[in-house]
Amino acid sequence: MAHEILSVKLCELDDRISRLQGRIHLSESSDFDALDDELRKMEKECSESRQALSDKLHHSKSDAVMSLAGSYDAVEDAIKQLKRCDGKDRSADEKILLAEYSLDFALLAAETALYKALEAIKAFKDEQRSA
Repeated sequence: MAHEILSVKLCELDDRISRLQGRIHLSESSDFDALDDELRKMEKECSESRQALSDKLHHSKSDAVMSLAGSYDAVEDAIKQLKRCDGKDRSADEKILLAEYSLDFALLAAETALYKALEAIKAFKDEQRSA
């Protein structure tokens, strides 16, 4: 059962990453106004996703999830700091560099999630074997 839940989450991640990749490709050929609209749309989507995840984390009764919620809050603070530092005075090259590192961070988060998923599957199988 645990692997099915994790497989669904992995498919969701794959789908969302594919859509993000498509949006990046489309934005490269978009005019300035369309790109500005896409930025506003993406900012709204990020805000909604952020709020939904925060709500789920902070309403959990699990001690482990509450600990994760604290880490999530620290990441949110770092994202807010990055936004404050990411003023219009940055060059396009600097913004590309920040985007590149943000993608590296996202990849590391995905790899860490995979590690946690494998740990969970192993623990589930170990419990089944012991029963």
